[in-house]
Amino acid sequence: MLAAPWLSWLICVAIPGQQEEPLVLNLNLGLALLSLVGEIGYLLYATNTGGWSRVVSEADLLLLLAPLYYVGVSLWVSRQRLPLSQLPAFRVVQGLGMIAAAYLLLSWILSRIHLIFWSYLPLGSFLFMIAAVVGLAYLGYLRLRGHETSSQKSHSNKTWSNPTNKQLNEGIEDELERLRRQIRRKR
Repeated sequence: MLAAPWLSWLICVAIPGQQEEPLVLNLNLGLALLSLVGEIGYLLYATNTGGWSRVVSEADLLLLLAPLYYVGVSLWVSRQRLPLSQLPAFRVVQGLGMIAAAYLLLSWILSRIHLIFWSYLPLGSFLFMIAAVVGLAYLGYLRLRGHETSSQKSHSNKTWSNPTNKQLNEGIEDELERLRRQIRRKR
């Protein structure tokens, strides 16, 4: 676990490529997230069977921190090599996180509904809260499917509409035209 992110970084440095780097970084990030899910499962099981005192007495704290280190370093290494939005594992985690947050919010809101609740909160506000939570879940679903939002599309198009890129292209065109004139003169 400690060496896996650095091994993937070394592979990406040794074999850079359009297909190899995303594959290696995606696999590394997926394994890191799988180890984190395994740790969360262990913590849920251990706290339900014996409480936090059992976890503290039985578990090695450094071993419990290893998946957090693995995920953190894997994210950092991946971000250094590619934008995280190009990695499907990162998009899946974002989407699932948004859906889980919407589910937790919705279950919390619905567990708090009592007759007294309706006297303090108008129906329109309640429906707006439910719509916002469902919208969050839908955005998570879209992120899970790999669809870009309008802000992400405009961010990816900014590099092409950058004025410095236009100036650079114009400078290249001017240089090419100057070279063409020199070739014509020599003939």
